[in-house]
Amino acid sequence: MIDFNEPVPDNPSGLAIHFIGSEDKPVTQEAVDKLVQQIRNGQNSQIFCYCLSLDEYAEEDFLSIDMDDGWVALSFNTWDEEGDAHMYQPINPEYENSEEDAPVQIGGQTPVLKRNALNDLDLAADCVLHFAKTGQLYPNIKWEEAD
Repeated sequence: MIDFNEPVPDNPSGLAIHFIGSEDKPVTQEAVDKLVQQIRNGQNSQIFCYCLSLDEYAEEDFLSIDMDDGWVALSFNTWDEEGDAHMYQPINPEYENSEEDAPVQIGGQTPVLKRNALNDLDLAADCVLHFAKTGQLYPNIKWEEAD
């Protein structure tokens, strides 16, 4: 069982994340705020494989963010003590029973159901901001492990 409430190591930025987007981009509150604002405004209509990571090399637990056509796919990727990978995605309350693909894809190639993609950009931005600050999944939406 994954413990999402486990404390995250300190970061001089005051954020839980140690990596944002690319190795040459500093982890600052300003960088996080810019990303969150871009999501809220639907700017950069396509953000592929953007990630916020809890380690400085984005090799361990991370939240990937993909955005396309007003939809955001969030995927929290983590590994358990045995080294098995797990991926968690939000459940869109508007499309909870949908089996239809969303316009957004993970990494531009992996389909995501509307059930697991968010078309509420403010909600998606809140999820990203919460993860950046705490290293935990946003508690005001349900999350499920992907098959």
